[in-house]
Amino acid sequence: MNKLSKPVRNLLIGLILILIGSIFANLLQTDFYKVRVKDFIIGTDKQQTVHTLAFIPKECTAENKCPAVVTSHGWLNTGEVQDAASIELARRGVVVLAMDAYSHGMSSNIYSGYTWAAMATDGMGMIALVEYLTSGILDYVDTSRIGCMGHSMGGGNTWTTAIYYGSLYNAALEEAQLPESDGGEEITDAEQAHADSLNKIWAALPTGSSPMLISEESNNYANIYANLGVLYGYYEEGGYSKTTGTAVILGDAKEALDLVNYPFGEERDNPIASVEEGKFYGNKDDRTLRVLYQPKTTHPLIHFMPNATRDVIEFFTYTFDIKTNLSAGNQTFLIKELLNFVAMIGLFVIMVPIAQLLMACPAFADLKGEEGPKVPAITKESRRMWIIGIVLTGVISFLAALLTWVIYDKIFIVEGPRLIYAAPTANCVMTWTAIMAAWCMFWFWFNFKRDKKKGIRTDKMIGWKISAKKWWKTLALAVCVIAGVYIVVWFTKWAFNTDFRIWTPAVKTFNVDKLIQFFPYLPAFFLFYLSNSLLVNGAMRVDGMKERKNLFICGVANIIGAGLVAIFQYGKLFFIDHTVLWGAQKFVSWIDPLVIIFAIPLLFLAPYMLRAFYKATGKVWLGAWVYSTMAVMILVMHNCINGLFF
Repeated sequence: MNKLSKPVRNLLIGLILILIGSIFANLLQTDFYKVRVKDFIIGTDKQQTVHTLAFIPKECTAENKCPAVVTSHGWLNTGEVQDAASIELARRGVVVLAMDAYSHGMSSNIYSGYTWAAMATDGMGMIALVEYLTSGILDYVDTSRIGCMGHSMGGGNTWTTAIYYGSLYNAALEEAQLPESDGGEEITDAEQAHADSLNKIWAALPTGSSPMLISEESNNYANIYANLGVLYGYYEEGGYSKTTGTAVILGDAKEALDLVNYPFGEERDNPIASVEEGKFYGNKDDRTLRVLYQPKTTHPLIHFMPNATRDVIEFFTYTFDIKTNLSAGNQTFLIKELLNFVAMIGLFVIMVPIAQLLMACPAFADLKGEEGPKVPAITKESRRMWIIGIVLTGVISFLAALLTWVIYDKIFIVEGPRLIYAAPTANCVMTWTAIMAAWCMFWFWFNFKRDKKKGIRTDKMIGWKISAKKWWKTLALAVCVIAGVYIVVWFTKWAFNTDFRIWTPAVKTFNVDKLIQFFPYLPAFFLFYLSNSLLVNGAMRVDGMKERKNLFICGVANIIGAGLVAIFQYGKLFFIDHTVLWGAQKFVSWIDPLVIIFAIPLLFLAPYMLRAFYKATGKVWLGAWVYSTMAVMILVMHNCINGLFF
């Protein structure tokens, strides 16, 4: 029996990792097939569609109706990020619809006739899903026990939804008290029953979204007739805007007191003077229950922290009167997330073998090559320049992030739907990437030309030169590699509902119209990863240094700038005064540093992938094309798109 070639072995290893991660993640997502997980796409008003991942416990039937919860993700994500709530509530007998908000994921995009303000008023699709759940079309749903929850922007959707139905209730009662109504100024039983039928939310839990404040001008609690909990992280990055000056709002903070003391907008007979974390105030039977959770977590980690998920489980099992043998601490979602990561590792492992196997075909055979000679071994003089180059690039990367926050939203103004550059978060990352592409190109060629004159480096060392014909063939090969990767993504999504993810960065299926937004972002990322490939393969690939050590140093060098952002931002939050360094200023939102930090995993991995493609081709081009394409797909396909198409 012939020994398998290295590309075939690596391809098999990657596919095995994908299968292991996908199969076992699917087992946990479905609670070992006790829960059905289905994709729903619902047509809504204003010519919109909303996509949701439905978690349906098999125990839920027409004879055994179950409560249901609609849950919404935040600004930077899609419905899959709500897995913690979806999996754990479904394990306890709750039907869960994890939605993609409008302009996110597989839901329809904003268009010229439907503004952001209108979408927000509609709960970004959440209200439409509540209507769907309560329509009676799902005979296994107990329409008297409907809940909603969401994170960050999804928390805003939750507030909006609860207020919407409470407003309908109030309006019906006001109409019932008109002199010309059936009972005159007295509310009849029939009129009360009608008002009750309009109030469709039994329990609401906004997460990563602060309690509202009552003022002379505003009292939104007057329009919430639902059991209400708020989960606000102890280390929320936006906590500087609270009355306490930090995210800690327990005790006598006005936010906490207003939450628990004003059910239906009216002050309790015996107001609470100090709010305790996780304590239920009021009565769930008359929807006056109020509770504040403050798990020790940051804003983006709420979806991945068992302590926050425990609070979600406790709130809904209590308000829905769910009898379960599973404690709130019995959780499996985090293992599922780790298995998603295993599958994602496998996805990146198969990229280079796919390219190598395609280069065994006649059409791409002439692209196969070998790595060029390495840069001469480091001397005392060159070591100093090597270290200076790494540190200087890291510092400039850090300063480029600060510059990006000041200018990006002035360059790419997104006030409404537009054809290109329609993703605000992607615009931030792209601006930073473009600045760094310019610097890295300059720094590489400045040093290369100097060293070439000294006879230290040659053109063969960098794999830059390529004929026009091979350049186009390289691009065609990159397209084939990406196509192969996404065939795997689509198949595993269909077979196992696989979510290739680490934290927020994810490789996922998408609506074809999202490709319109892919192309404008590609040039900046391509130039950055091309410059990165030149540095990794033509400057830092030195003779006498072990490959693993060399690649690790390259990976660390890539994340210095983003790492410094994380250290300064969260060092201040955790260890100094419980507030972030950037966020309260006019020129920056606290989300801007976060999206730079999200790039750390991809930046660290880049040298490993770029080096592997370079070794297979002897050129820097293929790796730059493939990796930049994946980076843009990850950035755009699950993000908010203010696009013109739907």
